[in-house]
Amino acid sequence: MAYVIAAVSLWMIVSALTALRPGRRGLFAAFAYPVGWAAGELPVQAIIVQLALLALLRWWGWPRTSWLGPLVLILALVVTLENLVLIVVQLLSRTVVRRALAASPRRPLSVGRPREDVAGSWWRTMLQVPFHPSNVQVVANVAYGAHPRQVLDIWRTSRTPQNAPVIIYFHGGAWTFGDKREQGRPMLHEFVERGWIVVTSNYRLAPSNRWPAHIVDAKRVLGFTKKNIANYGGDPQRVVVAGGSAGGHLASLLALSEREEWLSPDQADVADWSVRGCVALYSVLEMTGDETHWHGLGHGLRILLERRVVQVPFHDNVALYEQMSPLHRIDADSPPFLVVQGGNDTLVDVNVARGFVEKFRRVALAPIYYVELPLTQHAFDHTASPRTSATLRAAVAFAESVTAHRRPLNEELLASYQSPPVEVLVAVGESQWEPATDVASRRGSFYVVSADNAFSNPLDSGNELRRRELDDLARSRGLSALPALGRDPSGGWPEEKGLAIFEQSEEFCRALGRAFEQHAIYEVTPDDCRVVVVS
Repeated sequence: MAYVIAAVSLWMIVSALTALRPGRRGLFAAFAYPVGWAAGELPVQAIIVQLALLALLRWWGWPRTSWLGPLVLILALVVTLENLVLIVVQLLSRTVVRRALAASPRRPLSVGRPREDVAGSWWRTMLQVPFHPSNVQVVANVAYGAHPRQVLDIWRTSRTPQNAPVIIYFHGGAWTFGDKREQGRPMLHEFVERGWIVVTSNYRLAPSNRWPAHIVDAKRVLGFTKKNIANYGGDPQRVVVAGGSAGGHLASLLALSEREEWLSPDQADVADWSVRGCVALYSVLEMTGDETHWHGLGHGLRILLERRVVQVPFHDNVALYEQMSPLHRIDADSPPFLVVQGGNDTLVDVNVARGFVEKFRRVALAPIYYVELPLTQHAFDHTASPRTSATLRAAVAFAESVTAHRRPLNEELLASYQSPPVEVLVAVGESQWEPATDVASRRGSFYVVSADNAFSNPLDSGNELRRRELDDLARSRGLSALPALGRDPSGGWPEEKGLAIFEQSEEFCRALGRAFEQHAIYEVTPDDCRVVVVS
């Protein structure tokens, strides 16, 4: 018995070491994820098992061999110390998450404390089992297509309000396996308990269904949600998409796709395909296997895609692989993102997320939030650990920030933007303002964008921060801009400061207006100041 316990303890030491420092070569790479994931997510259970083994050995009979007893104790001590380190890492994730969102260069977010979790509890976290809340009502296996895999579940509770925000979650599984009932449970439990409508979806899987069947189904899920979620109490205009791994790839691609792409003929009547934001958890955000991002893992990704998912060679179809790559689709009008990635992920290298975030901040106008979890493996959120509770609070903070209620743009509000009565001025010198049309007569047509009063909801203290954010963005992008001012001479609306943007297209300025949550911007010509609706 002592030899068996010593062998088990030695295996637990190797497992914990794999979680702390996973191998990336040969046989070590093959075992890095399954072994490292289990050890990294279940350190409390590992300590309990080790103590139980010592108690069993004590009951069975302590070894009389002079060296075996001390060896068992030493191995048990090493197991305990390693797993204590893993517990500390999980607990420190709370600080990592909170600081990452608070230190965001754009619109920092405040993340709640563990005691503010609605679905979680200390005993659930101790057991790390994502128990299904008893009051969740699930409408299961709603068909959104004819294929057996084209079904979704809709979650709500008896307390879910009307016009609730909606989160759509896509499961992972390398596009070849997985189910809507298996993944993301702790995060989705928290959302539904907070009054959200949750939609979880299956989609067709490879190799039986080659690409683009997966994203076509994801698009169908979004279209079904837009058309039907009001019947379940959801608001089709406040939708966030989310997913992990391959599901995070589909959610990200959906958020970055054009209206006409992968559109099923029976959904051509859906007018609004927009999403408020995307939560991408350890997601496959680069699909060409570029080793600049994958650091040795790209070859494996390409083999998977060529043989099972896309089923055509990369070298003859580079454009297709780039089309399915979220990294290659970032543009100025991309919606807000929350990207969460483990630093020890051996399936999706951490540099994939880093590269995506770096390009997003350089190209897109909307904010992006990035959380990099130290010593964390792929699919960390399958258990209800302290680390998972921290990341779900980040997801809630992000989703609530991007789904805030927007004042609808009606005819009366649109008329109030007209110039006149609104007077649009541009600063041409120190405390010297000129009518915008006079400036356009000298410098050519331009656009005026404000960050004030998101969707014409008056703000007090928030406007100064939003103005500073707009100024910082203009400087970082090297935009040619001057301070601008929109003023209602009748005094019916507070002055709104903004920027006169020169030498930029209407498409870019419309995207800038959307990024700062505006209903409209102004196009200024020498003859006129025209309202351009952007929302």
